[in-house]
Amino acid sequence: MAFSFNCIMSFMPFYILKVSTYGMKETILWTGMILGGTSLVAAVAAPFWGSLTTRIRPKMLFQGGMFSNGVIFCIMGFTDSLPLLLALRLIQGVLGGVSTIGLVLIAGSAPKAKLPQYMGLFQNALTAGQLAGPPIGAYAVTLFGYRSPFIIALAVLALSLFYCHRHVRNIPPQPRTSGPDRPAAGGILWGWGLIVVGTIHLMFLPSILPHILKGFQLSADAAITMAGTIMMIYMATAILGNLLLVRVSARVGLTRLIAMACLAAGALQCLLYFSSGVYTFTAIRALQTGMIAAVTPLVITTFAGGGGGTTLGFLNSGRFVGNALGPMMATFLLAQFNLLTLYLTIAGLTLAMLGAFLAAGRRPAG
Repeated sequence: MAFSFNCIMSFMPFYILKVSTYGMKETILWTGMILGGTSLVAAVAAPFWGSLTTRIRPKMLFQGGMFSNGVIFCIMGFTDSLPLLLALRLIQGVLGGVSTIGLVLIAGSAPKAKLPQYMGLFQNALTAGQLAGPPIGAYAVTLFGYRSPFIIALAVLALSLFYCHRHVRNIPPQPRTSGPDRPAAGGILWGWGLIVVGTIHLMFLPSILPHILKGFQLSADAAITMAGTIMMIYMATAILGNLLLVRVSARVGLTRLIAMACLAAGALQCLLYFSSGVYTFTAIRALQTGMIAAVTPLVITTFAGGGGGTTLGFLNSGRFVGNALGPMMATFLLAQFNLLTLYLTIAGLTLAMLGAFLAAGRRPAG
């Protein structure tokens, strides 16, 4: 599903320009709503999907969400109406919360000792889909036209649906947790905040990367090539760092590892400002994403045993909020202030959320 969503994102602004019957100013506004509305709606919908698992089998919900998304991709590829395209994207935002069901399926199926490893695998699957989707979608457009990525997305979802039907365990509805195993509400809230900030770390850079590379005195063509290279490198290190950190979580401890990863990522975020060249910048960014990528699965694992579907849905919504806030925060702070202000703001938010999360973890559930 992550691949299918991102497969169409690399060319969506061009597709909107092609089918738009409005003037340039109106088309730009439509583009912003069509591209940005999905994550915000998904953030609201994610807890709802989690709550449904108390009454409906998670596997059935997961399959229904994939099938519905496939139908929407098919319709999107054959429409030239921007209002209809916006409506379909908003519906996709609602259905995007179905990733919460994936978390519930893992929490209900995985052995407790291997839960961090499987949550990390889930996060890596999302990252891999985000990494592979855009170039394949763009390449398909150049070879076969604008409709081809929508058909590719539909085909991938169809194969995933078949695989899910054959191989994913059909666990029963997951009851709400009560009593001493129920996690503290404050801990859940600040855990959500950490996931938001961690996602901001991963998602803020592409929107301002042209400005940063311009400061390194690169030509326009060289900057475009370098931007793609930087993004591929740091997404790859995010996958690798996630894989390595979740494997040592049993020995180090979830809370201690979360603290170490956040502190290292915050320090590296500040060091970005002092990069002496594009290669130094890339190396620091790669280390930063390698540390912060594991925070989301580690936080979710902290509450997976006793939180229930609603809690997992709320935590999962932090990813969507971070997806939306990352580029918005980066462009606003850079336009109003400078890069140092942006880097310090992200690092400061990381420390603040980490401190609140650790403090809440010391208090018992009410």
